[in-house]
Amino acid sequence: MQTHPASYRDRDGFVFQQEGKIYRYVHPRYNEQYDKLMNSGLYDALVKKQWLIAHTTIEDLSRFGFSEGKVLFPDQIPFISYPYEWSFDMWRDAALLTLQITTATLQKGMILKDATPFNVQFYRGRPVFIDTLSFYDYVEGESWVAYRQFCECFLAPLLLMHYGHPELGKWFRVYPNGIPMALLANMLPKRSMWNLNTLLHVHLQAKLSAGQQKKRGAENKFTKHKMEVLLQGLERFVRQLKPRKSKTTWDDYYTGTILGADYLEAKTALVKSFISGIEYTNVIDLGANDGHFSFLFTEDKNIVAIDFDMNCVNNLYQKIKKAGKTNMLPLVNDLAAPSPAIGWNNTERESLTGRLKADLVTALALLHHLAIANNIPLTLLADWLQPMGEYLIIEFVPKEDEKVKLLLQHRKDVFDNYNREHFKSAFARHYEIMREEKVGKSERALFLMKRRG
Repeated sequence: MQTHPASYRDRDGFVFQQEGKIYRYVHPRYNEQYDKLMNSGLYDALVKKQWLIAHTTIEDLSRFGFSEGKVLFPDQIPFISYPYEWSFDMWRDAALLTLQITTATLQKGMILKDATPFNVQFYRGRPVFIDTLSFYDYVEGESWVAYRQFCECFLAPLLLMHYGHPELGKWFRVYPNGIPMALLANMLPKRSMWNLNTLLHVHLQAKLSAGQQKKRGAENKFTKHKMEVLLQGLERFVRQLKPRKSKTTWDDYYTGTILGADYLEAKTALVKSFISGIEYTNVIDLGANDGHFSFLFTEDKNIVAIDFDMNCVNNLYQKIKKAGKTNMLPLVNDLAAPSPAIGWNNTERESLTGRLKADLVTALALLHHLAIANNIPLTLLADWLQPMGEYLIIEFVPKEDEKVKLLLQHRKDVFDNYNREHFKSAFARHYEIMREEKVGKSERALFLMKRRG
């Protein structure tokens, strides 16, 4: 049994892994709250709406070395993502889910004690709450204990992306416990104070001293009705927020900057041919853009689609929702500087590279950006990709290609080893080349490789 590094905060239980499966231990001290969650109908209602992760209870505790408490076996989530890897709409949907669950708990005499986005994962195409131990008795007169956490962890990133730039959601990686209100208030434009919600939930909070004592009797003035009004107001406010419009590099890649319809058609046909001859279940699509190639995979495959362009990922998330896709997870990440391991002892949140494990990896029209624009040697790229999956579909774009010429337009060409033969040599250390095909009338080549050993 291996306890999850992020579980040290919760005194009522912890998440652990055994034989490759994730479980949750529930301490006996939480029994009363757990029984209320399960017996009040709240758990069933939330699971039916797909708001809360479903679980079964393991009867035989001796399997895990426990003599008391409970062990829960939740639905297994194929890929764990972190909030600083989400697009704006993913952030907003996760925030709305947290508010909706809090409202639902209130109707059953309970309340959420936590409002961190780390309690939300994207599963089957939608956000789902994963912390079964966050539900506690609601005490009439008490304010929402997680209100400030919600503002710092959800509202703050959303407001930065709303008033500033869509990329500013990544600030949460620097402040994973919440962006301080005082810092947020200074980063927002002065005009944000004219919005009543921003004034109330950010600027007035920022003025309050962290150690300020409540007036005697104030704790008895926050009625259930006021709580409902607060939650409803927050939900309306969050729904109204939109990302600030910002033109990005690749958000029109397939409509304005692609080589042409013939090239796209030829590459699509090749990818379909490649994947028809191999067995796989989990896919990582690196440099997915708007998900054109991610959508080629059938519903029985799990796809993680990654791109550094925030607009592309947000558009892909919207496409996934509209199409009702349940097997695809879009994420924002700069693959030249992927999400690092952060948190206590750098183990609380795993690095992106450490999480990227699949049967098949695709890297289409990506290699030249990493090798030329970011000066990463082909040998290092092969070393990086090798642990990710058994099969690799990768595109080589030569120097003669107009896109590579653009990358070299304002810099000296020091990439003597960037050629097809050196590319094949670098990757042959780790892979057997199964297929090598020219892409249409272009000079680009598509390779299907299988990891050695």
